[in-house]
Amino acid sequence: MKKLLLIAGIVLLIACVLCLSAAVLHLRVYRHAQDGSAEFYSRTHRRMIVFFAVGAVLAAAGAFCIIRYLKF
Repeated sequence: MKKLLLIAGIVLLIACVLCLSAAVLHLRVYRHAQDGSAEFYSRTHRRMIVFFAVGAVLAAAGAFCIIRYLKF
C-alpha cells in the first residue's frame, strides 16, 4: 500500500506538470494570436482555464498521496 501511494503521487504530479504546461501553451496562443475570431479566443481561453483547473486538482491529489506515503 505504501509503494502504491508513492507511485500514485508521482504519476499525479507528472500529470499535473503536463496539464499546467498545456495551460501555459494555451495562454501563449491566446495572447499572441493576432488574427483569430472571437470564437477562437473564447475556445482558447476556456481550454486554458480547464487545463489549469485540472492541473491544480492533480497537484492537490498528488500532494495528498505523497503526504499519506510519508505518514505511513
